[in-house]
Amino acid sequence: MKDAKIEIVYTHEKAKDIERLLRIEENSSPFFKTRSKIKTEGNTLKITIESDDIPALRGSFNTFMNWLMAIEEGMKL
Repeated sequence: MKDAKIEIVYTHEKAKDIERLLRIEENSSPFFKTRSKIKTEGNTLKITIESDDIPALRGSFNTFMNWLMAIEEGMKL
């Protein structure tokens, strides 16, 4: 099977801070079956996730989305 890829593009005025927080989370729970890349350009955060394993890709996508939602909620406090 060829590599599968998902890209999450998220725009926020504090994109660089969100990138930093995502990296902390990513480093604390490494993914073994997926490869991810987090990049910020201005107010745009781009997360690219790749894998040969579709269930692992879906799991990583869900994890990143949950982290993004938690960070967004935390920034409202």
